[in-house]
Amino acid sequence: MVGAMNLHPEELLEQQVRPEWLRACGALAPLDDDELVVIAGLAQVEDLGPGELVFDQGSTGEHIYVVVSGRVEVLRSGRRTAELGAGDYFGEMAMFNRSGRTAAVRTVEATRLAAISRPSLQPLLLRHEPAAVKLIQQFGTLTLARMQRADRELRERLAAEDPSLRVVLDEYRQLSRELLAGWALAYHAVGKPGKLAVVPTKPSSTAADLSVAYSPGVAEPCVAIRDDPEAAYAYTGKGRLVAVISNGTAVLGLGRIGALASKPVMEGKSVLFKRFADVDAFDIEVDETDPRALVDTVVRIAPTFGGINLEDIAAPDCFWIERECRRRLDIPVMHDDQHGTAIIVGAALLNASDLVGKALDQLRVVFSGAGAAGFATARHLVALGVPRRNMILTDLDGVVRQGREMPFYLREFASDTASRTLADAVRDADAFIGLSAADVLTPAMVRSMARDPIVFALANPVPEIDPQAARAARPDVIVATGRSDHPNQVNNVLAFPYVFRGALDIRATDITDGMKLAATHAIARLARRPVTAAAGFDGADLAFGSGYLIPKPFDRRLLPEVASAVAEAGMRENVGRVALELQGYRTRLVNSPLFTS
Repeated sequence: MVGAMNLHPEELLEQQVRPEWLRACGALAPLDDDELVVIAGLAQVEDLGPGELVFDQGSTGEHIYVVVSGRVEVLRSGRRTAELGAGDYFGEMAMFNRSGRTAAVRTVEATRLAAISRPSLQPLLLRHEPAAVKLIQQFGTLTLARMQRADRELRERLAAEDPSLRVVLDEYRQLSRELLAGWALAYHAVGKPGKLAVVPTKPSSTAADLSVAYSPGVAEPCVAIRDDPEAAYAYTGKGRLVAVISNGTAVLGLGRIGALASKPVMEGKSVLFKRFADVDAFDIEVDETDPRALVDTVVRIAPTFGGINLEDIAAPDCFWIERECRRRLDIPVMHDDQHGTAIIVGAALLNASDLVGKALDQLRVVFSGAGAAGFATARHLVALGVPRRNMILTDLDGVVRQGREMPFYLREFASDTASRTLADAVRDADAFIGLSAADVLTPAMVRSMARDPIVFALANPVPEIDPQAARAARPDVIVATGRSDHPNQVNNVLAFPYVFRGALDIRATDITDGMKLAATHAIARLARRPVTAAAGFDGADLAFGSGYLIPKPFDRRLLPEVASAVAEAGMRENVGRVALELQGYRTRLVNSPLFTS
């Protein structure tokens, strides 16, 4: 880097990064002019001649670089993998990955770089300065997307029979995991820590505002609610507020990590409620593992809320807890790990079975995983039309069969079968539904299935079988996973925000099986419709088929389609306190800012 000592003012100016240089970098587009001035003030100019090394593969680093002029080449193990010019950036992984640089970068010609260091950003991040927060958020998102894109391209090339890429693919996957971990920590920490904030809905800037927001005017709605509890829906946020409640006994793939450690997940769930259905949600982590005490806690805080979303509570306690909360409360209660999963799996299976020309009542379905999600999904499929006798559930102890010891709740699915293992059960099966663990389904098992097999490998982050391996074993297979980087992502976010939105809008006293079935059919129907501009994203390459069984999570049409279907079912089953005119309700959802923004 050229030093600034003994330089004339004009030369010194040349050693200062100019905001317009950074503006040319598309990655920095989210930053406004004032924020670019701040970042430019932190950056340093590096002028390099042709053939100079910016950094070597394996070296440690703490700078992101923006190419101001000239060109650089990216080298991995001595092989050139990319060339970058003015407006491009590189080195951003140093912000999130403290291990060595994953590639070398060398100039092709005389090049000017703007270098932004991690230490220079740190004080601004601690003060929650918008410029630094936006910069880190933007590069984190772009870095992860870049790694996922590379992983996808490598898998496609590997599928084209280039086995030499397998080692590179494994390296990229390991690096992606490291980067995801680093970016996830940064994502949660930058700006205000966490993912939620409380925002007032009424003016509160004057004494007159406060006199009605609080004392003395607030007494009026209090008295009105005392005299008529239903008035709480008119004068408070109860009707649009959901509690996301967990005791941390079965969190994602992490298991029993405790209430406090579950908070990031519950905050995330609350964000999804708001983002996708404009439902306000508070995360409430309860340090209680006794089922009765937990139910008592939920019941005592229930007056605050219009609905209760139970989350990440271990089986078998979760079944009793949900049932008892539903019995004791007159607001919607749903354990999403059970029913959200069941709703989406049901929608995907409806469409997959139709594509392969097999009726639901003829399907032979095998489950790997008989916990909360597996059990509830099996029950939901029975309600959809899959005969109970056509299902086999398996767990760590093998096939759930008659005469075997098993948790009490599984007895209704105990099969009269000679099968003892997953390999036995899946032979000649039409569908496999995995809600268990990585790599339990082998290519040989997939080959043993019936024609046009349906494989839902939903374990996260590593599915029961790699989709590429499943397709290599059986070209006629239809595959879904729980991951966003593969087609057919089975994700609960397609269901729970809209189920609660529809239930809240009719002030439902319960979420019934009929409402869940309505959600399943609405989601399945939407996938069969063309992906138009109304979806809110570019879906030109999407059409109903084996690679597109269910809608994408960002399809805005889910809100009016699913919420209105749930509301209609709830009114039909007489669990709604208010009646909606359905066409007008659906129109309001389509015209809501969430749908149109």
